[in-house]
Amino acid sequence: MKHRFTRPERLIIILSLMIAVLVIFLLSLWTRELSRKEESAAFESALRAFVNENGERALFEAAGIPVDSMHYSYEDLPLFSGEKPAWEYSEEDRRGISVFGKAAPSVVRITAMGDLQHSAEGSGVILSSDGYIITNKHVVGTAKAFAISFYDSSYAEAVLVGYDDLSDLALLKADATALPAIEIASSDDILTGETCYVIGHPFSYPWSMSKGIISGVDRLVADGRETIPSMIQTDAAINPGNSGGPLLDSQGRMIGLISRISTDTGSSGGVGFAIPSGRIMNSVKEIIDEGRVSRGWLDILSVELNPVIADFASIPVDKGIVVSQVVPGGEADRGGLRGGTTAVQYGQSVIYLGGDVITAIDGKPVEGYDDYFAVLFDTDAGDTVDITVLRDGVPVVLEDVTLIERTMENSGWIAR
Repeated sequence: MKHRFTRPERLIIILSLMIAVLVIFLLSLWTRELSRKEESAAFESALRAFVNENGERALFEAAGIPVDSMHYSYEDLPLFSGEKPAWEYSEEDRRGISVFGKAAPSVVRITAMGDLQHSAEGSGVILSSDGYIITNKHVVGTAKAFAISFYDSSYAEAVLVGYDDLSDLALLKADATALPAIEIASSDDILTGETCYVIGHPFSYPWSMSKGIISGVDRLVADGRETIPSMIQTDAAINPGNSGGPLLDSQGRMIGLISRISTDTGSSGGVGFAIPSGRIMNSVKEIIDEGRVSRGWLDILSVELNPVIADFASIPVDKGIVVSQVVPGGEADRGGLRGGTTAVQYGQSVIYLGGDVITAIDGKPVEGYDDYFAVLFDTDAGDTVDITVLRDGVPVVLEDVTLIERTMENSGWIAR
């Protein structure tokens, strides 16, 4: 007689079978996971050995990944510089590498052509893809034709378009197209203490970069050639050959053009100056339109007032510009400015006291030469200005005084 399973027995059998199936399934999963981990560990070990032997770049290339089009972080660096991965550089390193990579192709090397005896070399910056290049006037000298060397080792000839002599700027036009123009940032936004970079050809070492900080802004710089206001000061290394190269911010944008250094040796002493980008672009526009830049000036011999002169001459203020002499029949003379009548030995110069003291031009205070040069720098010859003077202790406003054209010669009509 066959045994009939009771209901509870059937339930126990079914449950046992389900448990057995579950156990077998779990054992299978566990076995597969162990196998996967072993395979993963072996694969990881193989990859590590491959990377140790060939480098990360080779690993990407073996996988068919185009590493040259991959970039690392916000600096837009190539993922690999040679065989070294970008993440092994410090943030400061990556920043500098990024600045150079972005700006260096826009920097050129300029060689004057035609006069071997007076040939000159310097740096320049590509302003536009159709060949406009900005550099210093003292780099081009009296030459009219130039050889331009580009970062990609190509060459082109260039001609002088015009210059802003008093700002030490010269604009060239290269016979080339599709050039990598520099990105320009406003010089109005820079702050003392921020990091900056310089690219140029110091001592003929091509496309060299140095790093520093903005040491100061709005500097009045006079060195016997020109007196230029609102210059940017930096401690980045600047040497012969850097003239005409860009001063760059941390994003690789041009904020100024290297112009000169303050030194007793002819080499970098940690005090360099750049022409701010805002002035560069204003001058470039006028050079393209007119071939040169015209600036206004007062035809007077001036002296910067100080407490010693004020006390000696019993002048009730000790800041301003003393009108020592005016050009007879000139614009300042016709505009009503009065020079002094009492000759006094002042250092190596003879000055005349008793005349007007300029205290403001067009409502802008003039306390010394910094203000005087700055307020006249952006004027044109033929412009008229309102000049506030102190005459016999009384403020007087002279309206519509016409400015003459400032030249290298009359820029020296000052006594220090």
